[in-house]
Amino acid sequence: MIAVRRLAILASPMLLSAFMFGGCSRLGFHRGAPEESVKPRSPPVALGPATLELSPTAADRSRIVLDQATLARLKDSAQRKTPAFVDTLARADEALTKPIASGYQGFEWADSLASLALLWHATGDARYADGATRYLNALLDDRFNIGDQQGGENVVHYDSGYGMRTFGAYSALAYDWLRGAPGMDAALRARVRTRLGQWLDWYGKEGYLRDHPLANYYWGYLSTLTFAGLAVAGDDAQANAWMNAALSELSKNAIPELNDELRGGGWPEGWQYGEYSALEIALVAQAWRTGAGINVASKLPWFGQTVTQHAHALLPDERTVYDGGTWGEHPARPSALAMSALSIALDGVDDARAAEARWLVTHALPPLRREQVWVQLLAERPGAPEHSPRADATSLFIPGQGLTFARSDWSRAAVWASFQAGPRLAEDHQDADQGHFELFRGSDGLLVDGGGSEGSATINHNTLLIDDGGKVLNYAPNQGVWGTKVKTSEFDDDGTVAVAVGEIGEAYAPSCARDGCRKRSVDRATRSFVYVRPSLLVIDDQIELERADIGATWAVHLTQNPSLSGDLASAQIGSSRVDVRTIEPREAPAVALREPTPSADDSHRLDQPWGPMWRLEVPSPTGKRERSFLHFITAGPAAAQPPSWQRLAGAGFRGALGRLENSGIAVLFSDPSGDGHVPLAAPLDIVVIAGLVPGKHYSVTTDSSCTLRLAPADGTAGLVAGRGGFVRLKLTQCGAKP
Repeated sequence: MIAVRRLAILASPMLLSAFMFGGCSRLGFHRGAPEESVKPRSPPVALGPATLELSPTAADRSRIVLDQATLARLKDSAQRKTPAFVDTLARADEALTKPIASGYQGFEWADSLASLALLWHATGDARYADGATRYLNALLDDRFNIGDQQGGENVVHYDSGYGMRTFGAYSALAYDWLRGAPGMDAALRARVRTRLGQWLDWYGKEGYLRDHPLANYYWGYLSTLTFAGLAVAGDDAQANAWMNAALSELSKNAIPELNDELRGGGWPEGWQYGEYSALEIALVAQAWRTGAGINVASKLPWFGQTVTQHAHALLPDERTVYDGGTWGEHPARPSALAMSALSIALDGVDDARAAEARWLVTHALPPLRREQVWVQLLAERPGAPEHSPRADATSLFIPGQGLTFARSDWSRAAVWASFQAGPRLAEDHQDADQGHFELFRGSDGLLVDGGGSEGSATINHNTLLIDDGGKVLNYAPNQGVWGTKVKTSEFDDDGTVAVAVGEIGEAYAPSCARDGCRKRSVDRATRSFVYVRPSLLVIDDQIELERADIGATWAVHLTQNPSLSGDLASAQIGSSRVDVRTIEPREAPAVALREPTPSADDSHRLDQPWGPMWRLEVPSPTGKRERSFLHFITAGPAAAQPPSWQRLAGAGFRGALGRLENSGIAVLFSDPSGDGHVPLAAPLDIVVIAGLVPGKHYSVTTDSSCTLRLAPADGTAGLVAGRGGFVRLKLTQCGAKP
């Protein structure tokens, strides 16, 4: 059995707001998969030759980020006393007033050093240079408090090397940013080079996830390798090896993996880690551009895609953000760190996306006030264009992660939903949550991710729980971490209806799957997510189990105890209500369990809620290998009455109809034949037929009794199912052509 230990050690509550989570221990498994499931890897990316100038006249010029244009902007910000300058000044003065402790893994020292160094460049005041060198000395020799001499050569060994991103990266930044500063003498520069050599040598051999570009650990290492090589070049022969190693990693591993695995943007560990990782990736790209004339950012569409991802992941209230992956606080809070950093890397590379990132920082995200406020100072571009990324599209599908976002509109009172169905991409911090969906209305979380910082197990999420008694599943009733074929197979949005189809059966694969075994308790599990704007969410599950006695349970999480009445579960949350109607199975009443319920204490099974939490469960009767769940879920004002949904029975169809917000709506799921009929009884404003073959033509007719008939059509006749495998009709009168 594989146990993952997640450390959630924070230096202070202020660090929590800045997403400074700790790392996690080394895992006992690898990403290995059966040979036939290994996806082809993109070839190395050509980055071009470096044009680093090492002439004596360039000895005082910073190479990492601080080019002449940036230095001029820093001075201008100081003269204007811009908000970012004022906040960075406060941060720097705090660090000068009294020695501060290192914080978690040196983050406080690293952040103070960066703020002080930039203030020196902005103002010319030697006090800030003196302060920066003081914190540099602490990074080189100390661990907890300035002068404790408990750091040095071994300081980055703790937590499998997590502190490389602070002790290592910021020592290298200081070497570059403090060129010519008082106190930055030859002896100190030599000590920096010695420490960087010791730390990089160790991490290159022993550091955790040093070859996994989708891990936050990796970017702490690659940042240090990049900064050290560029900063020390010309002063020490080992700098050439560091630069070559960093360029090789970027070319062969980092850029191809970001482009292949994270198509559409995002970060699989969750954005508590992703915000800082995005900063590191952006600074690495900018360092190569300013220091060596290599335009890494132009090779990474991930930068621009992540701007779009951030726009859609921000919930309507703009105080909450999608919480996939590890988070230490719930509801999860957004940050301007990644967008500030990406606006720097995109400037002059993709100006349209840079303008969108700036708009998000200015108009939608909380400003950086303390931790990493210096990044916002670097990102300042007074008068530069800002453009809203909130286009007409109110949904986004991220193919790399298999993640869908959809909302009713861009107002702060909008209904917002998410759906996850994609591969396991990260070794740590990615939840076992395939099939998970969430539903919000404005600031009210109606169906939420129930897991706290240690709640990565499936039982904390809104998906299927499969219990085979441990005969095949390692963590029953939870998913494993070995399935490689989970995916969103279909997605489309016609402006009124958004549909995503997830193939999630392999999420329940046992550990032997990595060696190619065929044992499975779940032969197939297909979850369809159908969102009908503005407020209806339909979740359909089709499951095929290996045995008829295996348990299958549908589960969602609420922060209030729902009331149960027959096939209806309802809850009022804030100024909203959620109503969950079980259409199938009809025989199984729902139950609401106050969490945590009894569970094992390893991270793959631990039931760990982040606050008061109830798990609404709908079990399926055993006795058949094939199981179905169908739920109609609505979000509305707290005072509204729950809508009534009538189950539809007909050949080749499953579904329900009802009235919602003065519209008659039916959502139907066709069987694979695409041939059937079902009585609708009356005209309807919206009829959605899902479960069709994308791109295939279908004939749809109704008779005078409003019986809808569906059949495959030849050639170009009939209606064409879109990429999401659905068609949408308006049935104005019975007997008329839809």
